[in-house]
This record gives sequence, structure tokens and C-alpha cells, in this order.
Amino acid sequence: MKAGLDYYRKTFAEIDSGETAPVYLLKGEEHFVMEEMASRIAGRFVSEDMKSFNLSIDYGPEIDMRTLLSTARSFPFLADRRVMIVRELERLKGKLAPLVQYCGDPVDSTVLILLFATHDEKGRRIKPPKDFASLEKSVKRNGRVIQFDRLNDSGIRKWVSSHARRLDFDMDDGAIESLISSAGTDLYDISNELEKLGVVFEGGNVTSRDVARVIGSYRMRNVFDMIDSIGKGDPASTLLILSGIINSGAERPSVVVYQLIRHFLALLMIKSGQGGGGFRYEKLKVDAGRMMTREIIIWLENLRTTEILMKSTTFPEKLLLDCAILHSMKGRMIEQARMPAGAA
Repeated sequence: MKAGLDYYRKTFAEIDSGETAPVYLLKGEEHFVMEEMASRIAGRFVSEDMKSFNLSIDYGPEIDMRTLLSTARSFPFLADRRVMIVRELERLKGKLAPLVQYCGDPVDSTVLILLFATHDEKGRRIKPPKDFASLEKSVKRNGRVIQFDRLNDSGIRKWVSSHARRLDFDMDDGAIESLISSAGTDLYDISNELEKLGVVFEGGNVTSRDVARVIGSYRMRNVFDMIDSIGKGDPASTLLILSGIINSGAERPSVVVYQLIRHFLALLMIKSGQGGGGFRYEKLKVDAGRMMTREIIIWLENLRTTEILMKSTTFPEKLLLDCAILHSMKGRMIEQARMPAGAA
């Protein structure tokens, strides 16, 4: 399940105007927004000049639970509240039981913010530790649990536009699409590239050509070239371009799969008569005209299967993606083909 940007805008507004909670559990897979929320909450209670006294940041693998909870129960220094942020709670080496007990009766003068990633960098679900359900229940009773699902495609575009305006520049639709195609959908990566654009184009407008000039056109050009090669039915060129993208480190195979799924979903929407407009729509309309609906569905099914295999097997991701591309370009479903040993 994915979230729209409006969900996060509403959630941030509620945090800004709502009552103080002594404990927050931020959980999900949109890590960048989780960190923004933690910073927003901390900023409500600890001024800049008191951070060195009343703001602490700890990491799950390094936590000594007894010390953490002792600090949580102590009084803040010359202030009403202290804030404690615990990152990477999913990597905690000890037991959660003492933390569950604390959250059942938290101290009002401490705001404890717990960040729990539900998925790893490859998108695989992280198994919650023992007592996590009890922890969540305790926080719900005495504080607040906030879910951070991945932003949907529309939400990512709106987020890019909004973030650019905060950096004092504007981006047209073509520039936003180019940035996402280049940087992928990870908000950390996108934010880094937006910072670069902000340095160069502060107070101005950014086009897709500007994005290529500042960020570098290599990755963008090759992603677009690969999609064009697919549309022309040239598997040899497609695999050659893909190898260049992967071997250069420009993209991970899992990111390429995601980009291809987005592309073919857009083509399917156009085939079904759902309209649109602007730079991206006109380009996709041409691509959709090259393919039959059945061909697009085969691509989507094979890409979904590949995505699952990447998350559930140890088979090389690049080889799985090669297999998906070859079978899709031949109009064959992966399920109907014999997968390599270990990939099925």
C-alpha cells in the first residue's frame, strides 16, 4: 500500500497543532519522511541552543537499554522536556520488554521518538522482533503510532515540486520526470539532487535540460535509451544498455524494475482510454501506440514476478532482470518458461 502526499501533509499538521505525546512510534518504509517527522517533533520541544543538553540520538545496535531508560526517566536540563530519538529500532540487539514496560508508563518530561523500519533497502519486509506488537499497543495507549508507507507516483512528483519551491526554484513537468528517471524514487537520493539544483538555479526555473546538465545526463540518457530500445523490439541493444546502467553503478536492478513497471502501467492506462496531458503524456502516447495491450500486460506480469524473485531469492538480480526482458520482448510469460535453478 502506498500513501499520497496529502496523507503526510495532514499528519504533519496534526503533529504541529496537536497535544504533546510522551512517546511516538514512527514505523514504515518511507525513511526520509520518518526522519523529517522525528526532526519536526524534536524541534517543538528543544530549542537550538539547548540541543546539546536535552536532545539525544541513539541507534538500535548500540543501545544499552538500562542506560537509555535511565536517561528517559531523568529530568531535563533547565527545560520542561528532553527529546530522545531512537533510530534503527529494528536492529536492536537486546529485548524489547523493558521498553514496552516504559511505554506503558512513560515520563511526561521526556519525549521518546522510536523509528522502526519495516523494510530493508531492497524492499524486503523486516520481521518484527518479539514483543513488537506489545510495544505498539503500549505506544498507542499512551502516545502515538504513525505509519509511513511509500509515497505513490503522484505523491513523489508533488513532493519534488514542493521541495524545490522550499529551495527557492521551480521545476516544470519535464524536469520533474527527468529527475525521477535519473535519481530513482528514493527520497534521500532525490533530495540530494534537488540540493545541487538549488545551488545553481536558486530563484529560477528548471527544465529537463537543466537537470541533465547539473546531475549528469549519462544515467538519464541510458534509461530513456533502454525504454526506446524496448519499444523498437531490439533485445540485444536493450540488454547492452542495461548492462551499462548496472555495471556503472548508476542504478540497481531493483530500481530499474520499478522504473519499467511505472512505464508500462502508464502505457496500460493510456491504452484503457485514461487521458492526460503535458510533456510526459505525449511521449507515452507514442510509446503506447507501438504496442498491443496484451504485450504490455505480459511486461507487467513478468516485471512483477521478477520483483518478487528479487525479494525472495538470492539469485543475481541482474540475471533475473535479463530473463524478464528477454521473455517479455518475445511475448512469453516467465511462469511458462523454465527459470534457472534457485530462481523459482
